[in-house]
Amino acid sequence: MGVELEPEWQPATKLNVIAGELDFGALDPLPEGVSRDRIEEICYTLRELYGDYVDEIVAETTLSRREAQTWVLRNLAHEGTERLTCEAVGLYIWAIGRATEGDPLSRTIVTDYADRAEAKIAAAEATVKRTGPPPYPDDVYDDPALLWVEGSVGERLRARTGPDETYGEAIERLLDGTLSSVSMADLVDAYRERGADYIAVDTVYPDWDTELRIAVRTGADPPPAVADADAVTVDGTPYDLRVTADPDLSPARSHLVVFDASDGADAGDGGEEPRDPDGVEPAAGLDRLRTALDGVEQSLPEAVERARAAGATALAVGNQPAGAGAHLYPVFPDEREDPFAFLERLALDDRTLDVGSVSPVTGAEYDAVADETTLLWAGEESGIGRSLALPDDPAERRERFPDRVLRTAT
Repeated sequence: MGVELEPEWQPATKLNVIAGELDFGALDPLPEGVSRDRIEEICYTLRELYGDYVDEIVAETTLSRREAQTWVLRNLAHEGTERLTCEAVGLYIWAIGRATEGDPLSRTIVTDYADRAEAKIAAAEATVKRTGPPPYPDDVYDDPALLWVEGSVGERLRARTGPDETYGEAIERLLDGTLSSVSMADLVDAYRERGADYIAVDTVYPDWDTELRIAVRTGADPPPAVADADAVTVDGTPYDLRVTADPDLSPARSHLVVFDASDGADAGDGGEEPRDPDGVEPAAGLDRLRTALDGVEQSLPEAVERARAAGATALAVGNQPAGAGAHLYPVFPDEREDPFAFLERLALDDRTLDVGSVSPVTGAEYDAVADETTLLWAGEESGIGRSLALPDDPAERRERFPDRVLRTAT
């Protein structure tokens, strides 16, 4: 099967999409429309980003080159780029310094390298954790992490730690004391006072929910409460903050609108989002933002429960990836809804699967695509001729997904 690579995609996205179409059962596993030279070009672009990390790990640790390549490419990602799937890592290792024959490394081989790297890193961390006196980090923290600082800083931290505090609690207390934040409600009010008539969160970026990029239509200087803020809070949860103010800002389909005072008469060109004719009041916009943040990443049981609550009687996934993720089909008895308006990631037991597309269908419409999909769950009255319970075991739930879709997971 061929692939089409969009010019604006990042190299990691392109490699993930190509890797998702590999067919190891064919004489040539590469998909149609992509040459070996093109794959090498993409991989050498990634080599410029990550090669120095790999070289240093190989030189300074016990990890082999392939173990280091696998660990770096699976665990590190530059801002705005995707992590590589196991199949994409296999393509990278094959393309960088490959022989003239042979196939890309399979998921099984790459997973083996990843497991070896993780085992060596875990052994090294265990050694370091136990070089000090007890209690050991594993006895104190749920998820301990190594932190390196100058020795003088460590002495200062030790002096500032209370008698019943761990280092982690002391650091968190000190960081909270220096964090300057503004609530989303106060941010909206402050910009409205300065004449802003449109405020939105841009959701076009990967993992947009970790740093809220806020677009404001105004030519005014930022209010002091915003200018001095490092973070914005939503219901008390802090998020990294980035504000872009532009007096000529146009609404976009990727905008999650928090406030819109306009009448919506001018919907703009095809690249702009049609506006609500009544505008968007801050209270409604903030509720929508809370809903989006709550729904951007879900487990499969949570997704099924949301679909069921919206009236869906079944949930299926396309056998082929949609872009670099899954194509979900919630099935409804009659009228269709979108229960996953903000869903971007499905958290499976050992990986995270991007959601590339959602296509709500009726039972009759599902019949037309049934052969192109795999059923994940179906209720007793699904209307599609069968029921299918969701397994309790996370591994069994993961295995419901087609291999080609799983290969896009990170």
